[in-house]
Order: sequence, then structure tokens, then C-alpha cells
Amino acid sequence: KWWEGYDPRLLYGIDLREYESVATAALSGWSPPKAGVFSRHLEYANWLAKQWALLMMDVTENYTPDFIYTDGTYEGPFTGRGTGTCYKCNAMQTVIADYYNRQLKTKGKIDGFSIVKFRHPTNGTVNTAEFDFPDSINASQPWIREAPVGDWFYASNFTYDSGSMIRFIIEAIARDGNVTLNIPLRPDGSIEDGCVEMLEKVGKWMKINGEAVYGSKAWKTLGEGEIINGKLKTLPGGGLGSKQANFRFDAQDIRFTLGKNGKLYAFMMNVPSAGQTVVVNSLADGKGYLASKIKSVKLLGYKDSIQWKMSSDGLQVTYPEYANLATAAVLCIAIND
Repeated sequence: KWWEGYDPRLLYGIDLREYESVATAALSGWSPPKAGVFSRHLEYANWLAKQWALLMMDVTENYTPDFIYTDGTYEGPFTGRGTGTCYKCNAMQTVIADYYNRQLKTKGKIDGFSIVKFRHPTNGTVNTAEFDFPDSINASQPWIREAPVGDWFYASNFTYDSGSMIRFIIEAIARDGNVTLNIPLRPDGSIEDGCVEMLEKVGKWMKINGEAVYGSKAWKTLGEGEIINGKLKTLPGGGLGSKQANFRFDAQDIRFTLGKNGKLYAFMMNVPSAGQTVVVNSLADGKGYLASKIKSVKLLGYKDSIQWKMSSDGLQVTYPEYANLATAAVLCIAIND
């Protein structure tokens, strides 16, 4: 049987619904019970906390993860409150200390980070939230926006759309954030053909435009384009599906990043038509964002030079006829020092 060799405690033999509010919380979908510590099962809770910590440290020792992530909307697991209910102990602190100490021992420096998923300023960890984006640039602390393709678990008939993933990435990095995206695996660990195709398209786009993404940070303004209800038109929140795939941007919907090479990148959230003139209004003299003149403009993924000029409205770029780019075309703008 599949359970042979398992510790019986791994089979969820204890009914925790005897605690106040647990059953109600379960019916509500995800809200944690208010019971706090499961005081009538302290021995079991102690074992569970140790088991969790040992499993996490095993991963750190044998797989050297880039980061450690704990879900929830509180400071972490095993705090005795909120999503850290069940037991109060130092399991989380032990795991994170082990993670950083192993990095120091093997690499001589801290080359990773920890994520505790809650939504107020953090100290020593990276903040994260699901689905949507802040209305403006947020450079107050490192943060990540996360979303699943479809959902956090596998189901049939998900929408696999590379454009949704790419635009989700752009929306986050233009606001000085980072991105994690959940890819649905079948129960046997395999990936659907449509999902593979989607990832290959994202990889192809990143190969062309990665210099505008990796190591970048937000520029002086996150972007420009259509305003809806007083806010910049933005990719809808939620799991990536048909709503995001069918959401329409124009080439005049633009986002910015500043690359680690010091160059400015302008992401056109859709590919212009051949011969179309795109105007980057944020680069007009009257906006006050440019401290000096533009030296050169090129289109990533296009080997020839492109037509561009400055006007009172901003930077005017004529999209070439045979660029053959997909999803979001990116301008690389060099500015005189």
C-alpha cells in the first residue's frame, strides 16, 4: 500500500475540529482557526513542529535552495497566532538560522533570502503578496508578487498564455518588485503540453529582453498609457487565466525599468504594427524625468537601427516593418551621462 512505512501521525489521525472555530474556519475556505495553540495535543504538535523543521533543513542541506518560503498572512508558522496557529515554538527561527549559517559555511556569504508571507513591513525577510500590484513604485523594501497559472494546484482546462506571464513580470518589475509564478503539475509530476509551450515562449521572450528584466529596478515613474478610474491601466489580478489572456493593452501602454547597465528600458505592452509611431511621453522635456539628452535608442531583438526623434511630446519611435517580435516590444534607451 502507498502508506506502508509512513509514521501513522502523517496520516492525519487526530481530529482537530474539537477546537473552537476550527470547523467554521474550514468551511470558510482558508481562514485560520482562532484557537491558537492546540493545547490538548501538545505532544503531537511538538512532534509536528520538529518534523517540519527537520524536513526544511534537509532541503537546505541537500538542495541548496535560492530562498525559503513560508505561506500565510502572519509572521510565520508556529507563532501560536493567525496562520501560525497549532503550536508556539522556535521552529521557524531554527530553520532560517540553519539556512543562513549553511550559506556562510559553503559560500562564505549570504547568497539567498527568506520569504515570510504577510503584508506589512518586514525586517530581514522579503515581503510578498498574491495576485495584484501596488498602484505606484514601492522601493521601501524588497518584495515579490506571486500568482499561479490557473490555480495553486492542478486542474483541467487551465488557460496557458505566455502573454499573461510576461505582462505579469513587467507589471511587477516596473514597480521595483520581483516575481514568482506557480506552474501546475499533474499528480504524476508531469506538465501539460500547453504549459510547456507557454514556458518555451516565455523563455524565448526572456532571451531577447532579459537585460531589461534581470537585475533591473524601477525608474523614476513606473509607466504611462490609458487611465481607467484614475489609475494606470494594469493587468488584472488573480490567477493567470482567460481574464488576463483576453486583457488588451495598446503599444502606447508603456512600463519602465532601469537596467543594471544604467540604461533605460521602455516596455511597450503590446507589439506595434509595422510603421506605427509610438510616443514615449514621459521622456518629454516638460516631464522633468530626463536629466540629459538621449544618446541612442534601439529595439531589443532587432539587429538594425530604428527611426527615432525627440519632439515636444516626447520620444517618437517608428516601429520597423520586419521586427518579428512578440507580446511586448522593448526599447533600450541610452542617456548621456
